[in-house]
Amino acid sequence: MGPITIVDFSCCWAMKQLFQVERSKPGWMSREDVLTFYSELKVDGMELMHDYWHDCSPEQLQSLSDRLGLPITCYVVFTDLAVGKAELPNRIDEGRKLLDRTAAIGTSRAMIVPAVFKFDMPIADQRRSMVAGLRALAEHARSLGITLLAENIDYPPVRPLMGRGSQARDICAEVDSPAFRLIYDAGCALAVGEDPFQALEVMAPYVAHVHLKNSRLMKLGEAAERFTVSDANQRFVSTPLGEGIVDIGRVVAELERIGYKGLILIEYQGEDPLNVLPQDVQYLRGLQHA
Repeated sequence: MGPITIVDFSCCWAMKQLFQVERSKPGWMSREDVLTFYSELKVDGMELMHDYWHDCSPEQLQSLSDRLGLPITCYVVFTDLAVGKAELPNRIDEGRKLLDRTAAIGTSRAMIVPAVFKFDMPIADQRRSMVAGLRALAEHARSLGITLLAENIDYPPVRPLMGRGSQARDICAEVDSPAFRLIYDAGCALAVGEDPFQALEVMAPYVAHVHLKNSRLMKLGEAAERFTVSDANQRFVSTPLGEGIVDIGRVVAELERIGYKGLILIEYQGEDPLNVLPQDVQYLRGLQHA
């Protein structure tokens, strides 16, 4: 198994800065506190979301990385490419600037969240625009020595376009660039009712990065503020890696079987990151040495 990393989003619930997640009480950790916590866990790297760090210069981020002894292994950006022909060039320019920033930070991987699904635009047109935009951005990424990455994603605004493993595979094949590859997210499969091992099987030829998270079904009457609603209207809450529906140990074994040696990212979407993330690191370290 490859190096273990964590994304700052795994502490989203605890962060003082509100991002994506509505909550009834404020967070208590600064973004710098979160990364210090990750350094104390002795993981091999950290992944940063642009929306958290947009006001910091690349030099500031490099300095923070050096001080913590944690390399920035991936920079996560958002550009909505599922737009009309007139707007697409602007979105591509926006994406190129984010890739330039990624390169300036000294990071060779950029994860893109590439679309927001629109109910008033034919899905075929949205997909066509997204593929064209990804192709253009992959070309720019290649010129910078960056690998552009996208995942089988459970984020509802993107899920109709790229939620299933087969959708992600087909998009990657159509973009047809060595600079555009896939992130396999084992936990995302639950949101679309897909078997996580089937998703891995179809995505495997293009997988260059892996996200691991796990979930369970909400219990009747359970009071949880943070949950994911699946396409089948089921509610899933995040768990430690070793306790949810997905057999993470089997996922890791399958990754080893197919020869994957890249990064393993821990992603947690629950309300208790300070207790769960140390468990997850220990769990994965145990699998590494099994």
